[in-house]
Amino acid sequence: MIKNKKSLLIKNRRRTGYYFTFGGIIAVFAVMSFIFVTSQQSHATIPAGGKQNEIGQVSYRFYSPSNSANPGAPLAGTNTQAILSKPGADFRLRVGVQNKGLFTKSLAAVGEGHNHGCAILSDNKAYCWGEDAWGALGTNSTSDSSTPTPIYTDGDLSGKAIKQIATGDWHSCAIASDNRVYCWGYGSNGELGNGTYNQANAPVAVSTSGVMSGKNITQIATGFNHNCALDSDGKIYCWGQNAYGELGNNSTTISNVPVATSMNDFGGRRVKQIIAGFFYSCALTTDGSVFCWGTTENGRIGTGQTSGYSARPVQISFGGKKVESISGHATHACAVISGSQGLYCWGKNNRGQIGNGSTTDSHAPSPASVSGILGGGKTIRRVKANYEHTCVLISNGDVYCWGAGDKGQLGNGSTSDSTSPVKVNMPSITADNTISDIASGSNYSCALTTRGYVYCWGENSHYQLGNSLSSNALTPTSLSTPGRTIGDSAIKLRAEYAKKGSAVTCSAVNGAAWQPINGAAKLRYATSGPADGTAITKISDDPTLPEDTVGTRPQTIVRKNSPWTTFANTQDIAAGEVGVWDLMLVDRGLDRNENYCVRLVTDTTAAPGTSVDTYEVYPEFKTAPGSLDLRFANSAGTTVVNPTARFTNATTSRNSVITGAYLSDTSSKQIEVVNTQTDAGWSVVLSASNGSTARWQQSGGTKSYMFNGNSDTQGFLSVKFAAAYVVTSASGRSLSGSWCNTSGVQKGSDLQFQAGGANANSITLMSSSSSTDQLGCAFLLRNVRLNQTIPAYQSPGVYNLPMTLTVTAQ
Repeated sequence: MIKNKKSLLIKNRRRTGYYFTFGGIIAVFAVMSFIFVTSQQSHATIPAGGKQNEIGQVSYRFYSPSNSANPGAPLAGTNTQAILSKPGADFRLRVGVQNKGLFTKSLAAVGEGHNHGCAILSDNKAYCWGEDAWGALGTNSTSDSSTPTPIYTDGDLSGKAIKQIATGDWHSCAIASDNRVYCWGYGSNGELGNGTYNQANAPVAVSTSGVMSGKNITQIATGFNHNCALDSDGKIYCWGQNAYGELGNNSTTISNVPVATSMNDFGGRRVKQIIAGFFYSCALTTDGSVFCWGTTENGRIGTGQTSGYSARPVQISFGGKKVESISGHATHACAVISGSQGLYCWGKNNRGQIGNGSTTDSHAPSPASVSGILGGGKTIRRVKANYEHTCVLISNGDVYCWGAGDKGQLGNGSTSDSTSPVKVNMPSITADNTISDIASGSNYSCALTTRGYVYCWGENSHYQLGNSLSSNALTPTSLSTPGRTIGDSAIKLRAEYAKKGSAVTCSAVNGAAWQPINGAAKLRYATSGPADGTAITKISDDPTLPEDTVGTRPQTIVRKNSPWTTFANTQDIAAGEVGVWDLMLVDRGLDRNENYCVRLVTDTTAAPGTSVDTYEVYPEFKTAPGSLDLRFANSAGTTVVNPTARFTNATTSRNSVITGAYLSDTSSKQIEVVNTQTDAGWSVVLSASNGSTARWQQSGGTKSYMFNGNSDTQGFLSVKFAAAYVVTSASGRSLSGSWCNTSGVQKGSDLQFQAGGANANSITLMSSSSSTDQLGCAFLLRNVRLNQTIPAYQSPGVYNLPMTLTVTAQ
């Protein structure tokens, strides 16, 4: 293999010529065969800059091109660098920008929450609202709050995130990131579990010096004035009021620190869920059994008894059915039957909260009348037993409630009670914004949607609905969370790119290196495909979203064909949502085999004073290596596999003889250079394959003569360009975006190979200057003629001289 001066490998193989002689005429017939060498070199500089905004770039994915609104196959995984398939490649990029406003991750697992509610937002902090009697909101004050307010975290909760939260009557409890429990509010019955009977306006740590020492708590349940916790081993610990044995430790002694609930009564079963109500508690085991303990008044523990209490867990019967989940509140409880096909409730039923069509208490589990709302394969996803009403979320996203309705608890626009399910009039529910969870307090309920919105309805005398008002709501009304929705067309963006160069990460790229993606840049929007602004939809191959997001909000195709490269959000983006745009891009002269970064920035001309706030990821891709390709091609564009230059026959003479051949012509054999590597210029050089000492060698014999002699007695070879010319074989625009033409590409000058000089073994046939900007074009050199002088008295025969054509980037 031959290498050029830049030590890069040969592109084509050396070929063997085919030779012959004519009849009885003794002749010298010369044949040249060629190999092709490519050198590679690339460089570019990219100027510009951009600003930042109150949104965050959080995800991306590259795809192959497509003429539909959906991109082609992914080129790489989410937030993973893609490698373009070829120079000048079209490709697509879906990039996600998140509304960084706070959104609701989960609602409180409400127990006996009387007039306040709580939720965990996307900053992993708890926010509470409503009546703040005895510090129930945990804000280090006793002032009511009409909207969600963050709980105090400078004390025992300092540096900790909230994983789960539940509200009791006048107190609340939470599990923090250290898997310990923290409570606040009313404490006269030991509800706070910290060894005192004092009120706390801010969270305090529940004692772990006793039975909860070293335990990882996975669930918390809050009752009227007692609480229970479940650990990772399926064991239960309770504390607070115990007048009716609600702590389940076979005692009626109040406790201001956790005590272990009797696990022996579970018969070796493992507990997976707990609830706490008004002087009673229940647990669901992994085998679908339910155990309750505490007061039997109104049949609250479901054993059929209505007087007395049980200070230790007792199993209740569901007629052989297995239970999937349970919920309990003040004086009644409910259980979803496995398969989510049925619902059983028990306890007080004065307002129809059992849902069996009557107002008679049920002392044991009784089927609720839910068959009418579960037709067509629908199932119950969640049940919430409230003070005197019950609500369920079913699999199609609808919410139904029954029981007391005097304060709007049923959410159907009425103040009438109902002993059977009625549908809640949920607002703004669409295919991409369905109900994902429900929660409840004494006389109100709330629903969380898949877009992070919270709607509440019912009593609002103490701001329980968190909507800044104090009037009851007969239908759902929006909770006033801190995060705000970005309205459609509210943000104006443009896309920028930069070569990564020596930067370790895209975030470290110098600000001056960024420039807009537009019609004058080397990274541009594609010229064909779906129209700019075409709506896009979610696809299975969309970029995977970070954990703390609500979901995606698909926006549009971005394919700008005008100087104005700004684009906007055509759909609103809720707090926590990720707006996704689909950029249709094309490489128009990017440096080969280089890494590039992309970012979206707010268009400061269209939206002055705004900026993108965070860049968690930068789309990054690598360009194809590119090449300088050299070949002989015929007029049909087919490669000539074994190119030879056959000189006209010459008869041996006492004088030197000149004979000629076409190195290239206009149809059967043209020298072609295809440049997808560099815009810095290149040249094509002809040389003898065996170096400057090479000679014309007689085939099958020992005779030879020079190809680069200094006189006709030695023999020499000349290159003639009188009839030669250069054309381009490409049509349309080049990779760099300009039209392919021959400007700046020139043929060589007539020269003779001559030993001892600059042309001893090198003659330039064609070259391109660095100013031609012809990256991605093909050029043909035609009608280059070779003349050779054969010395006098040269022995007859067929003579060969292997030659090499080399293309080199400047």
